[in-house]
Formats: sequence, C-alpha cells, structure tokens
Amino acid sequence: MALNLADRSVSAARCPEGRKDVLLFDDALPGFGLRVTSGGTRTFIFQYRVEAKVRRMVLGTFGAELTTAQARKKAESLRGQVRDARDPVAERRAVRIAAAKAEAAEKAARAAATYTVDAMITHWAADHLAERSDSYANRVPAELRRALAEWKKAPADGFTQADAVRTLDAIKTERGPIAANRLRAVARACWGWAVKRGALASNPWEATPRPARETARERVLSDAEVGALWTAAAGLDAPMSSIVRLLLLTGQRRGEVAGMQWDELHLDAAMWAMPGNRTKNGKPHSVPLPAEAVALLLDVKRRRGAVLVFEGARETVPSGFGKTKARLDAAMVKAAKEGGRKLPAWTLHDIRRTVATGLQRLGVRLEVTEALLNHVSGSRSGIVGVYQRHGWEREKAEAVKAWSAHLLRCAEAKPKAAEDAAKVADMAEHRARRGKRA
Repeated sequence: MALNLADRSVSAARCPEGRKDVLLFDDALPGFGLRVTSGGTRTFIFQYRVEAKVRRMVLGTFGAELTTAQARKKAESLRGQVRDARDPVAERRAVRIAAAKAEAAEKAARAAATYTVDAMITHWAADHLAERSDSYANRVPAELRRALAEWKKAPADGFTQADAVRTLDAIKTERGPIAANRLRAVARACWGWAVKRGALASNPWEATPRPARETARERVLSDAEVGALWTAAAGLDAPMSSIVRLLLLTGQRRGEVAGMQWDELHLDAAMWAMPGNRTKNGKPHSVPLPAEAVALLLDVKRRRGAVLVFEGARETVPSGFGKTKARLDAAMVKAAKEGGRKLPAWTLHDIRRTVATGLQRLGVRLEVTEALLNHVSGSRSGIVGVYQRHGWEREKAEAVKAWSAHLLRCAEAKPKAAEDAAKVADMAEHRARRGKRA
C-alpha cells in the first residue's frame, strides 16, 4: 500500500483488524516505508533489492526517535548508496562484526595482561597439584617461580621459546644440567595445562632441547659403606643424626622422614602412619618401626605444641642436607681409606635403593619390599594394583626387623651375615621346590 508519508498520515495510519502489522510505502521515495503493528507502534523502514534478495533496514520509531522528515532524509541517503551499487545492510553488519571483534580482542588483551606467569603457576598448582603430597605441591611452584622470577609479572602468552631456552641455559650454568632437566619438565607441564584449558595458544617449552641426557641411577651402598654411614650419622648434630639413621632403618623418602609429624607416630605399636597428603603417590602409608627406630624417636625432645618431630629454623622442616651430606662424605671417605677402599659418589636417595636391594638379598618378597617403600611398579600396578588389597603388614614388620638387624651387623663390620642370610633363603626356596616335585 502506498501513500504520501507525512507526520499527519503517519499518525493516522492503523493496522487492519485481524492482522499483526501492515507495511505502507511512500509514493514519492522508492523503498521508504512505515510498519504499523496491531499495538499501534509505527516504525520507519527502508527496503531495497540486491540482485534477487530483498533487504530491509529499520530507520527508527515515529515520535519517540524520528519525525517523518528525519526518517525521509535517512531513506534518501540510503537510496543514494544503493544507486552507487552499495549494500547498506551488509555494510552495517560488517561494522557490527568488526566492532565485536575489536571488543573481543581488547577483552582478550586485558585478560592476557592479567594472566601473568605468576597467576598461571598459582592456578596450575591449585588445580593440577591438588592431589600431590603437600611437600611437592609447595616445593615445585616455589622452584618454578624462582627460576622464572624475571617473568613472574609478565603475561604468560608473551613468554617465548627463546625465553625458555635462555632460562634453561642459565639454570644449567648455575645449578647443573639435571636441575635444568627438572625445570623443563615442570615448566612444560605447567604451560601444557594452561594450553589444554584454553588459557594459552601454545606451549613454548614443548620444542626446547633437553639440557642433558639422564641415565637411571644404579648406585647401591655396599655393606661396608652402610656400616660406615650408620657410624658417621652418629657424629651429626640433631636432628640430622636421627633423620639419616631413620632413612637407613626405614628406607622412606627424605622429605617424608624430615617432615615426620607427631600425630603420625604410634610408638607403643611401633608404627608410623603417613596420610596421603604426605606421600609421593598420594596414598596413605604405614611403616612398621624396628626397635632401633622407636628408640631414636623416644629420645627426641618434644616441644609443647610442636607438630613436626624434627623442627628446623622457624618451626619448619629441617633443611641443609647439602652440608649434612658433605660431613657424611668426609667421615665415610676416612673410613674407606682406613679399610683400603675408595668411596664412589653417592646421594642420600641412594639409601632408599640400598634398602630395597638389601631386603631382596635377605630374601624378602618383592611385593613386601614395594609395599614397605610405598612404591608402585610392576608388582603393584595394573589389575594387580586394583584387586590386590593385602597390606602385607606382618611381612613388612618382619622385613624391617631383619633389615635393622643386618644394618647393625654392617655397623659392627660383620657384613658376611647378609650373605649367610641370603644363602639360607636360597636353601629354603630350593627345599620348597623339591617338596613340590616330590
């Protein structure tokens, strides 16, 4: 329907009964129209064609936004654009899309500026490390922050592969290639977590060269070295003397022994029960204590209100294991020279491997050794780990008793007892096999 659109005719226009709306077009300006709804709303429009498609644009509402003359002026401008082979609807849509993209980019830039390396490490630790032991969850983010101190306040997405390589080179120079390997593994895991969550587009650590090749350590202390270490530990100051001897007696991890808490100990039952948040694999772990370990712990003076058995400075877990190791080395080198031997390089973690190997030599079953050391590998993984729920408590108690006896014999310079025990175990196994054949 066409008519001369003016304020008077627009005000008088009505929507026919029974219809939702009606379109009225101006008889002088092609495409200029008015939409009248059944509710009385009057909206100016401009309609045109692009090839076979009809385009329609809203100009505004009569009265509240536009007069008829103002709407006609807008329509005339749009009509001129159409005559110039332009598409006002497409152009307006393109402007809206560009504005939305610009706003999104600005928002992303603001988010990137606030998602710093430090913030990423915080989120990663809270989410990814929540199920790890407390000591690991606290230590690893702190070490990562120290290594990346220069970038802590920088946007995480601005950290490049070149930055990663430079950081690894610096750590390799300052602390050695193994420390650089550890940093690379932890940083790659942190950035990888952020990529998987969509917070970052790429992981700059993924393509970095590995600082050094590593081979699995195989160092096991000999019986003479075990005896020398036990004796050397007696010369250390408290609490390191007790800590090193407990490492030898129990085979547990250094952080677990150093961070031992009073509420974990049940000395009347000769038992040490660690909760999952204190173990490497996150599983609760019970350690039977031999008489020598109980005696060591009974000698520790407990401060009122103390949580830790071995408190360091500021009521924290003891530190300074590097100096402790140096003192032990000096004492053991002296003992080795007196015995006409040399002392190969060793680490405190080698104690754990030494205990495991010693238990095997004493005839302890592999499942019992792994249960005692809280180590999940071939014998306790897969379907066995799911369905095997025997805790080996009695066997573990017997194992630590046998090991402590062997340890004291080593300290008394009688290591041959270990060989004798192994021979006895072999003989017993041989007799058992022969009995089955019979």
